[in-house]
Amino acid sequence: MLDVTPRPLRRQLLLAIPLLVVPVVAAAVWLGYLEYRETTEELTQQAHATALSTAAAIDREITGLDRMAGNLSSHPGVQQMWPEAVALLRPQQQQRSLIDVVLIDGAGRLVARGDPAAAISDEWSDLLTQALKLGDRVVLPLKIDPSGVACVRLVYPVRNDKGTMTGVLGYYVDPQTLQDGFGTLELPKGSVVTLIDQDGRVLTRNVDPEHFVGQVIAEGSFRDGPMPPREYQNVDGIRRLYGQALVERGPWIVTVGIPMSVATDRAISVWLRTMPVFLLILGISFVVALVFSRRLTGSVAHLDAAAQRIASGDFSPLDRRPMPTREFAEFQEAFHSMLRRFNETRAALDAQMAEERRMREAVESLQRQVIRQERLAAVGQLVSGVAHEINNPLQAILGFAELLQMQHTLPESVRDDLLLIQKESARACGIIRNLAMFARQQTAEAEPVQLTDVIRSVAELRQRRLESENIELRIQDTSQRPVMAVMTELQQVVLNFVVNAEQAIVLSGRQPGRITIRSRDEGNRAVLEVEDTGPGMAPEHEAKLFQPFFTTKPVGQGTGLGLSVSYGIVDSLGGNIGYRRAAAGGAVFYFELPHNQEAGDRSLRPPG
Repeated sequence: MLDVTPRPLRRQLLLAIPLLVVPVVAAAVWLGYLEYRETTEELTQQAHATALSTAAAIDREITGLDRMAGNLSSHPGVQQMWPEAVALLRPQQQQRSLIDVVLIDGAGRLVARGDPAAAISDEWSDLLTQALKLGDRVVLPLKIDPSGVACVRLVYPVRNDKGTMTGVLGYYVDPQTLQDGFGTLELPKGSVVTLIDQDGRVLTRNVDPEHFVGQVIAEGSFRDGPMPPREYQNVDGIRRLYGQALVERGPWIVTVGIPMSVATDRAISVWLRTMPVFLLILGISFVVALVFSRRLTGSVAHLDAAAQRIASGDFSPLDRRPMPTREFAEFQEAFHSMLRRFNETRAALDAQMAEERRMREAVESLQRQVIRQERLAAVGQLVSGVAHEINNPLQAILGFAELLQMQHTLPESVRDDLLLIQKESARACGIIRNLAMFARQQTAEAEPVQLTDVIRSVAELRQRRLESENIELRIQDTSQRPVMAVMTELQQVVLNFVVNAEQAIVLSGRQPGRITIRSRDEGNRAVLEVEDTGPGMAPEHEAKLFQPFFTTKPVGQGTGLGLSVSYGIVDSLGGNIGYRRAAAGGAVFYFELPHNQEAGDRSLRPPG
């Protein structure tokens, strides 16, 4: 029979922990090796990138010299080989890398030079011969003057207007100035930056230039262009990672070498830092394991897994297992009871929260309805009373104006004034009639309503007010088919739109302004829009426009209920209400309602 007697955890740890020393050491060595590889790749990329950036800088320097030589060659004094051209050569000496500039005629004689005190001497006819061979710009090999000055010669042909070569310009470039630029590169200590021509001759070197400049260190190795980054040992006996780049205007090769010791030192440093930490952690783990070995069992792992599952949101019942001790058995049972009671409480809370949410939504809906009804009732009482009180004297004025017009003895001017009184009194009666109809609380069901009637009644109510505020009211009414609605409710919605537009224009100071009311039929729906030339709504407010009690108006000028009530009216009629920014920057509030199909069919049916 298989022996399943549990062994003490302490004895198992005493046997298992020493075995961890081997993987710990192996892990430290592996980390050092990874650091070595990563550092090697990093140094390779750094060497190649530095070579590319250095080659680009030298290319820019040579390109600048080429541009200067081209400009100089186009000067008539240079083309005619005038000795006075020295005044043109001297400014060239301001170029940092230039040692001297010479002008040589077609016979190989020196005509002028930029720096008469320069110690460089040369066979001037040799420069002319080199330019004649190629007929274009020539880069001659490195020249070391007897005085010890090293320079690279750039020879440019000079042609007259007829294309005949009358001489050459010779630029003497000091590679040492390029070497000085290498000193600013951020490279590890011991790195080498070398500029080499295609024959393998060193033009400049940032380390020991006096020993290497002019020497051929790799004859014929660079004729095919730069080689890919690689590792090799240079003439100074140090093994480096090298990256190369081509200076196309030379053509030369920039070689950047970074010592391999940098990667080795980093790997050893990582290994020396990591090994003590690993050994320390191993020792601490050994001590902790001895102290807490009796407490760390599979039972703890099982209960820990259950706790993690609960923390992630899984509240399913605990999978109870046999425990080796009574303490752990009691702990597992208590854990199971806690989870069961938690699930019961959670279910009860969820049900309670759902009920409270439903009740809150119902209360908010009732509050919105109460606010709307109370507001309409208050406005209705006020408007009805005012309309009744004003209508009686207006009827008297209208009647007396008509009676006075019947007198034939009145002058024509008085008759015109009476006609105006009659007209304006009739208009005032119409406005009061619209106010009374707007204020009336209708309990009847919706009926066919023409948007034209709604627009006309709102225009009569606000026309004079808009004119006093220097706001133009435009009406573009093309809707012909009726909608199913309550007349006063649609009046309230359109009036809210117009009043909001008027207040937006006035508060922003954009006067004279304009409010446009449009209506049209789109398919089986009628659309009404109110556009203004105000500032429009801020983007952060657009999502809250139709919420109750939200307003952007100053304190005391808005309740935040107009658009909310309008939303409820249009929604109850099966339509949509919304906002968008106008093309000119103002606001456009709109709603759309379905057509009354039956009434629409009757309106489209021919008479008889």
